[in-house]
Amino acid sequence: MEGGSPIPETAISTLPSLEMEESLDAINDYYGQHTARYNFNFNYKYEDTLGRSLNIDADYGFFDKWNKNLQSNTYRDQQQTILQENLYRTLNGIDIDLKGIKLDYGMNLWQGKLETGLKYSNVASRNNSRFYHVGAVADSLDNRRSNDFHFDEHTSSAYVDYKRTLGKWSLQGGVRLENSRSTGKLLYKENATDREDEINRNFTNLFPFFSATRQFGENQTLSLSYAKRIERPAYADLNPFIYMLDELSFWQGNPFLSPSLTHRFTVLYSLKSATVISFNFAYTDQLNAKVTDTLDSDKIVMISKNVGTQKHWSLALTQNFAPKPWWDLTFNGLFYYIQNDVSFDAYRNLNLQQAAGRVSLIQAFKLPYKMKAELAAVYNSRRLSGANTLSRAVSQVDIAFQKLLLQDKATVRFAINDIYKGNQSKYTQNFPGFVSNSYGYYESRQVRLSLSYRFSSGTTKAQRARKSALESESGRIP
Repeated sequence: MEGGSPIPETAISTLPSLEMEESLDAINDYYGQHTARYNFNFNYKYEDTLGRSLNIDADYGFFDKWNKNLQSNTYRDQQQTILQENLYRTLNGIDIDLKGIKLDYGMNLWQGKLETGLKYSNVASRNNSRFYHVGAVADSLDNRRSNDFHFDEHTSSAYVDYKRTLGKWSLQGGVRLENSRSTGKLLYKENATDREDEINRNFTNLFPFFSATRQFGENQTLSLSYAKRIERPAYADLNPFIYMLDELSFWQGNPFLSPSLTHRFTVLYSLKSATVISFNFAYTDQLNAKVTDTLDSDKIVMISKNVGTQKHWSLALTQNFAPKPWWDLTFNGLFYYIQNDVSFDAYRNLNLQQAAGRVSLIQAFKLPYKMKAELAAVYNSRRLSGANTLSRAVSQVDIAFQKLLLQDKATVRFAINDIYKGNQSKYTQNFPGFVSNSYGYYESRQVRLSLSYRFSSGTTKAQRARKSALESESGRIP
């Protein structure tokens, strides 16, 4: 199936022969789409001269999205004669309400800084999906593929954090206690009868973190850190609705998804802020990955699952240097090794290992007449991603020119991204009895022309850095 082509085509053959007997062309016409996102925030902050501070964030967010899709499926033989045509209409809608409140308090204690806080968030997601067979006279609703899914999640957490300097060491540590309760309700019809399935979850986790940083003279720094993190699935991945790519290929959500839990260890060394070397090790349990599998022996389905564990080692280097006063370079190199111990079911267990790398070089040039130029190149080697996806190597080159005008208040920038269209993905998923090869190209090759104007003649005060009460929840919206 050519995922990046305007009309995806699927070749159909009967094993053991690989000769194409039929082809399936599917056209998705999104004749109606709408997306709206609203966020409101109230913030209060108090500070005094004794080092005490109080910060309160109250947030409300609303996400509304719907689309209407008309999909045709056309089967042709080897002579391109049409054998069969099927037409479907899908109407999908999603409404998400997000509410959150966060309180942080800080004070000086024992020659250090103590911070503590509380947070509560509530997310209510309402999804409705209607699937129709398009007929010559009227559309008919397919109750097997139509449903309503309601998801409600309540998350409460409390944390304490303490940091202090001891000689040349800067120490910081703390812990966060978090409880999450959720209910998922699936409403559908079966044999003309209204049915309801409910999934309830309640779990509590403890997330410790620690870091130690030491200065060696004025130019060298060494730091060590450990943290336990949680990554919750996107709300769309929890919706069990089946989305058709074509009659033989489906994407499906999974309401039984659990969050992934990761333990991460990091050692970082920096020299004069020009050289940064870091080593990371991460261990992830309940690894969440999109898996391609068979359905009814002649179809494939893509679904997110908790498939097992992952070990991830990485070594990274960032180097900045300037060969000439008008020439700056930034080199980034990353080497990593992944080991996935995953299980799709009782009969398919895989232990996959893969070494990979990524390098990039960014060059900046100062040109006459208040002009600048940038040249950036990046290369990604063959790599393992998700549970068992092997992606081929890809590369990309970008170039940009910039000029100052109108007493340096206006900036004109011209950029070309992915000049030779090298960022084309080709990847393979396989396990005993199943092989899937996919290709995709996204709009990475772009030409951009922008103009910006600065009205202020001086410097402006930067907005203070802080996180809202819905920072992590908003990131789970598609």
